[in-house]
Amino acid sequence: MTTATDIAALRTRALRDLLSHLDGSATDQWPVVAGSSTTDFADPVRAELERDRIFGEVPFIVAHGSEVAQRNDFVTVELPRNKVILIRQRDGGVKALINSCRHRGAELVSEESGKCRLFSCPYHRWSYDPSGALRTVTLDSTFGDFDRSAYGLVEVPVEERHGFIWVIDNPHRQIDVAAWLGPEVDAIMASYAIGDLVSIDPHTYRRPVNWKIMQDGFLDNYHVKYAHPNTAGKMLHTNAVALQDFGRSFWFLTARKTLDQFIGHDVEWTASMEAHTIESIFLGPNTMLLKHATHFELLTFRPIGANPGESIMQMRIMAPSVEASGLEPEHWRKRWAKNWGLLIAILHDEDFPILDGSQRSMNNLDAGPMLLGRNEIASHLFRRLVDDLIGAAR
Repeated sequence: MTTATDIAALRTRALRDLLSHLDGSATDQWPVVAGSSTTDFADPVRAELERDRIFGEVPFIVAHGSEVAQRNDFVTVELPRNKVILIRQRDGGVKALINSCRHRGAELVSEESGKCRLFSCPYHRWSYDPSGALRTVTLDSTFGDFDRSAYGLVEVPVEERHGFIWVIDNPHRQIDVAAWLGPEVDAIMASYAIGDLVSIDPHTYRRPVNWKIMQDGFLDNYHVKYAHPNTAGKMLHTNAVALQDFGRSFWFLTARKTLDQFIGHDVEWTASMEAHTIESIFLGPNTMLLKHATHFELLTFRPIGANPGESIMQMRIMAPSVEASGLEPEHWRKRWAKNWGLLIAILHDEDFPILDGSQRSMNNLDAGPMLLGRNEIASHLFRRLVDDLIGAAR
């Protein structure tokens, strides 16, 4: 059983390793330099395997619980295999219902979010209650007999854990988030108490980029001062990571430049170190969670169907509510609007142009093989997981 003492020891070890790395211009490393190919990011056959063997087989995060806080609150989510409605139930649970009428397949809900007591199909007005049960067949005396209990909305497996809503995008699977995470990562996630926070104005972006290129871009500490010289590069160290591998997920610590004052000192982890570091967890298969001193950021990446050149990126900020923060509502609103403004500027002006160009270059037929350096340890671990899940040879 992983305890609070174990988590504190993990942070202290990582902090000391990170300070040593900064002192010696070093970082945690993978055993070897590895190669990769453009087909990893442009092959439709591989993209289909990723859609089905990753997103159709294992749990991944699609929302924060506060986004459907009350009974009958819903959000719609585009998954790689299905478009679903996440809706809060009468008993406080959540269901994930495929957004498709069982009569002729019309889309039931086009809104991104809302509250609904009855889903009514716009085509023939068949209706379904929030549990997905078929409620009404219009002009049913002329339609004919059939088993209505067998024609409710199809559900995909869903579980709410650690404040997040997780799904497996396949109605024929069962979900167990704790088992997927493993005991160490599950304990770390529990320690964060993210369920006590609220999701503030989540952002969704459709990008002309393979989902793995997007994910790599936000695992990579090697590019910070080169791609972000006037923003993040001024505040964060480049190419210095202390990482703990947990198999399907991994945890790592990176440094703000203010951490330099502790180089050469024998330090223990304390809460004050949160101001000088960023603690991150990659939650396989497609999620980055960043812990800051005042809030968390969540970044998720998933393909659009089996298209290797399109993806959806979602960003969330989770922070104390207005009431829990003790701030005046207007001060609270301005704080997080400013935070979002900085994040969006970096994304649109710096990250997206580079990542878009990376995807375009994958269509070059004669560019030659590519490399992944030993210093890019997080990307090696991510690719190991993807290859393991789709059964690709390494």
